[in-house]
Amino acid sequence: MRKLKRCLVFSACPPLLLFCWFIPATAAPAKALDVHVTRNTDKLMPYQVFELTFQHDGKYASPAWDVTIALTFTSPTGKKAKVGGFFYGSSKPQKVAVEPRAGVRGTPPAIWTCDPADLWKARYAPSETGQWSFEYVFRNEAGAEATGSGTFAVVEGRLRPRGWVRISRDNPYRFVFEDGSAYFPIGYQHGIGDGNQNGSVLDGLAMDGPFRPDPAGTRPRPPAGAMFARGPSMGIQNGDVKIGRYARAGFNMWRFSPNNAGMKVLYTGPVAWESGLDRVNYKEAQMVDELLQMTRKYGLRNFYGIFGYTKVFNDQPDNREGMDKVRRIIKYSVDRWGAYVDLWQFLNEQHADARWYEIVIPYLESIDPYDHPITTSWERPELPGIEVNAPHWYGNEPELVSDQMTADRVRSTKKFGKPVVYGEQGNYRGREDRSAEGVGGVSDPGSARRMRVRCWTAMFNEISFIFWETSYAKDGHVRNLWIGPQERQYIRVMQDFASLLDRDVRVVEVPLSGATAGDVRAYGLRSDRCAAAYFHHHTCQQCRKADDTEGRARHTWSHDRGQVHGLGVTIDVPTSSTGYWYRPTDGAIVAPFAAEAGRRTVTAPPFSIDLALIVTAGDLPDTDGDGTANHLDADDDNDGVPDARDAWPLEREEWADADADRIGDNLDADLDADGKADDRNNNGTPDCDEQDWDGDGLPNAGAIPWDAFPRDPKEWRDTDGDGTGDNADTDDDGDGHTDADEKKAGTDPQNPLSFP
Repeated sequence: MRKLKRCLVFSACPPLLLFCWFIPATAAPAKALDVHVTRNTDKLMPYQVFELTFQHDGKYASPAWDVTIALTFTSPTGKKAKVGGFFYGSSKPQKVAVEPRAGVRGTPPAIWTCDPADLWKARYAPSETGQWSFEYVFRNEAGAEATGSGTFAVVEGRLRPRGWVRISRDNPYRFVFEDGSAYFPIGYQHGIGDGNQNGSVLDGLAMDGPFRPDPAGTRPRPPAGAMFARGPSMGIQNGDVKIGRYARAGFNMWRFSPNNAGMKVLYTGPVAWESGLDRVNYKEAQMVDELLQMTRKYGLRNFYGIFGYTKVFNDQPDNREGMDKVRRIIKYSVDRWGAYVDLWQFLNEQHADARWYEIVIPYLESIDPYDHPITTSWERPELPGIEVNAPHWYGNEPELVSDQMTADRVRSTKKFGKPVVYGEQGNYRGREDRSAEGVGGVSDPGSARRMRVRCWTAMFNEISFIFWETSYAKDGHVRNLWIGPQERQYIRVMQDFASLLDRDVRVVEVPLSGATAGDVRAYGLRSDRCAAAYFHHHTCQQCRKADDTEGRARHTWSHDRGQVHGLGVTIDVPTSSTGYWYRPTDGAIVAPFAAEAGRRTVTAPPFSIDLALIVTAGDLPDTDGDGTANHLDADDDNDGVPDARDAWPLEREEWADADADRIGDNLDADLDADGKADDRNNNGTPDCDEQDWDGDGLPNAGAIPWDAFPRDPKEWRDTDGDGTGDNADTDDDGDGHTDADEKKAGTDPQNPLSFP
């Protein structure tokens, strides 16, 4: 064995870089290893994560590869599951320093020590209830080992988990949960890293920024109006704030891959400036743990890319040494993150030889104890074993054809008979700076409407989107999507509607009739229990007039499409129930009607852009869970502001928009759009620079710990991610047992793995 003198991590915002140097020592003969093993629980509920921690003082040149941990779990019915362990880091807090580095631009790199490098872990998420057993072998490169075994119980909880995401056996285009319920994915992703070099990627996330300031005056001047005003943003937000808000808006999938606009987990060489397959950055990997655990806390399902942009011997499948490294990283990823992941993606926007996939697909299938679906990018849906088609699409099509553009893509992507998830979706303005037109790249005044129409059309055609979100500024990039309160409300409305559908709905045609039928495109879904339709008005009266008088259709953001009147809609009602005309902008029920079973034609109420119809005997959406359906509730989001006066009645954190810039006032640093930061409490510090808005002693963001409720002085933590602060929550950890009952039983009310 070799003696490790020091293990350091260098960080140049955002990546952290691992660098080690060693003093050789005489190899010791193989012998039993001294390993101290602890566990996180003796009892857990299905799909919770059982974790073993191995502490060992051995000194290794590469703690990640010089030690292997093999575990076999045996279920109550005798089924075997094999997983491996992984190097985690140090049992002691590590020091951080910042050191300028020649030739490196930007923030100087941080140096993270890893001394002693003495912790390994193993994880498994069991689903079968009953008494489980496990055996492990902890072995180093010299052949010395430690072995052990144990048992733990998996018990039914008071709350029923839905299980892993699966591809429906009845419909190859549809996702379902293991409990049989429907899953309609809508996801997001964004660049993420440890910008302030404090060991967390969750204390500094961007939201709802305006056009960027231009103090030098070198960029094109945007149009007049608050929508386009350049000015300050409210600054970074913490992960509980952003991820929680997106989850409450209905986003239910998070896409992430290392070495892709994020943490550089995989690298080569002595320091991690270059992506590669030789080393794993232990500190960056810990931050991936933190990220995936946070998204799961808020109910998002993780779409995990194993390699990102890392080159993986793409065209060298015969390179045995190289492919061994590829397999090693696949196994590391499954062992470390498989318990938090629902879909695997091999590559991001890379091509690879078909023979490369012939090697890696069977290998991943053979070692994944959860049998998660597999995809890749660039997409290869024609290959056996690639179970999900995951193309990318960016564009700024005219709003009138957003549905048609989406539907046209459906025909080409679904032909392989597999689910379609657009792994990246958003706007694209081109390389030219179009700020003078109000086109910021990630945002423009028509962006939210395009997104809404795309999403509804996609849902009704059995495909899904994951948006690449860039919201620190409306002109933050040439492509991607700015997501603010308007966009989040549109997603909430659509997901509320999706909750009325079941797993068996299939695409059907919806015949239209009447004088305006030619101005509308319709899309339908139907099962034996419900029927639904979506209608998009694709003509524009104002544009037609401009075309007639000026020779061409002059584009305006506020063009008047006119209204659709007297549209006849023929539907096949599966069972006598009630039909509801549903407004996609805010979820309002325009008009209910009695729907008798059978094929019949009904008349749609007037609408301007789009409209939806649901025929169901089920309960209607109740966004705030107060027991009153939205269409009967005067305050749908329970924020204390009546819907009639609420700018966004389905987003509880925002209710006013003083300057109509589509940034809610609570995250608007410039309420009058004059380009200057506000100081609403007149304390001499601009609101965007305030570190503790509610004065409860915990910072809004940028530090650990942070305040999960930065506007509420009575709350600062949300252990279970249910949106209710722990001080008001009667079940802090969301395990189904009240805090009072747990205190009586002697269990920890803030640990979901500790319950009576």
